[in-house]
Amino acid sequence: MTTATRTRHAAEPLTRNALRAELLRITGSTLVEVRITRPRWDDRLHWVAMALAVSRRSPATRREVPLAEGGQHREIGLLLRDAFPHADWSAAQDYDVVGGILTEHVTRVPACLRGDEL
Repeated sequence: MTTATRTRHAAEPLTRNALRAELLRITGSTLVEVRITRPRWDDRLHWVAMALAVSRRSPATRREVPLAEGGQHREIGLLLRDAFPHADWSAAQDYDVVGGILTEHVTRVPACLRGDEL
C-alpha cells in the first residue's frame, strides 16, 4: 500500500477540554473520536460527522453514537472547524477527543489498484 503524509493539528489543553465538554453537550455521550467529511450534494457542501464512544460491553471496541440528521452534524463540524481553522476542511478529518489531535484522514490505495505490479 502507498504511504501518505497526514496533517496533524494539536489543541491546547484548555481547547481540548472545552471541545470535549461541547461534544458531550451536543451528543449526550462521552466521545473518543469524531470523523468529519464534507460531501457535496444538491450543489452544496454539507457537514457529515460520525461520533464514536467506547462500547459499554467491550471497552476495547468503539460504538457509533447516533446523531440527528443535519443539526448535530453541522454543529460538530463547525465546532471543530472553528477550533482548527488551519486544517484543510476540503479533506476528511479525524479528531481524537481524548488526545485533542485532529488528523487528516488519508485513504491508502493498494499498489495493485494503482496499476503497479503486485
